[in-house]
Amino acid sequence: MTIIDRYVAARFLVNFVLLGAALYVFGVSVDVVIQASRFLDAADTAVAAGKYGSRVVAFMMMVLDFHGPRIFQFFQFMLGFVSIGAMGFAVSQMHRNRELTALMASGVKLRRLAYVLLIAAGALQSLQFVNQEFILPNLAARLVRDHSGLKYDTVSRFPIPLTRDGQGTLIQASSFDPATNTATNFLALERDEKGNALRRISAASALWNDAAKKWIFTQGSAIRPLKPGDTAQQQAAFSSPVDHIDSDLGPEVILSRRYRLYGPMLSTRQVFELMGRGGDNQNQGVRLLCARFMGPLANLLVLAATIPFFLRREPCNMLVQSVRAAAFSIPAMIGAAVMLLVPTEGLSIPVTAAIPFALLLPLAAYRLTELRS
Repeated sequence: MTIIDRYVAARFLVNFVLLGAALYVFGVSVDVVIQASRFLDAADTAVAAGKYGSRVVAFMMMVLDFHGPRIFQFFQFMLGFVSIGAMGFAVSQMHRNRELTALMASGVKLRRLAYVLLIAAGALQSLQFVNQEFILPNLAARLVRDHSGLKYDTVSRFPIPLTRDGQGTLIQASSFDPATNTATNFLALERDEKGNALRRISAASALWNDAAKKWIFTQGSAIRPLKPGDTAQQQAAFSSPVDHIDSDLGPEVILSRRYRLYGPMLSTRQVFELMGRGGDNQNQGVRLLCARFMGPLANLLVLAATIPFFLRREPCNMLVQSVRAAAFSIPAMIGAAVMLLVPTEGLSIPVTAAIPFALLLPLAAYRLTELRS
């Protein structure tokens, strides 16, 4: 039996790799064709800088530099869909070769093969956890950049709109460079509990110090608002130099608010740090954690409910079964993702995240129980 188990698991994993590679290469090819001019511009810039001696080599390196790290992002987001496709191909091949008939004739129940497929898919989910915790956080800044940032190692510069940190301070900058964690034309408005301005801080540039959780200023100055009865000539008396400001609004929070895909690529430790800053970060962190731990369970439950479409005792048309499986699994996967990531009025985030699990668990159990084997 262990030989059969290893054979089924190996066939599933081989189909997973082949199908995932085919989809990934297809997506990269389409993007390269559509964005060829941007890749060529980046290649010309790299050649002019002396990084590469050939335009062809530079073009290939630009494609590899941009899309290479995205294979980990593809694995994270497409694992559920590719697992269902790999399962369908593996069982269809066994149907075509009459291997299922031989197994049933030897007394092996088809339900055992379903369990082997689920265990193999669960092993892939464990790899997804490793990918989420140790690989994606290190690549997050590169993965959120668009084609305009091909010439840079990280996402290109962008302005910071007026944003509130955990202490209620409003922070703004004309430009922020994620590569160096530097903001230019930095402005901060410190406020009291009622929202009244206490101090206006401006600096030519500000560098984020992650260890101390503060912005270090270059040419920083602070101006306190005039009190009733003060004259404009007294304003200089309220101006003083300042070299830093404590804040929890660091690069991770700035990038997660600007790019929706940045938050899901943070590690669990980083998500807890994000939640510790309070405010909207608390809800965002809870939603990310619920999606992180409930998402793999939803993937496995959808897979379990889809297996009986293919794993059948009698001969059948696999094309028809594939259409039926797609009609069920695709809406189920998308619906679960929406429930996990999109806020729902009137329901708490944990309750909303538990709804897909509560619906899919009895359905998957029923489908596997009714499997004719």
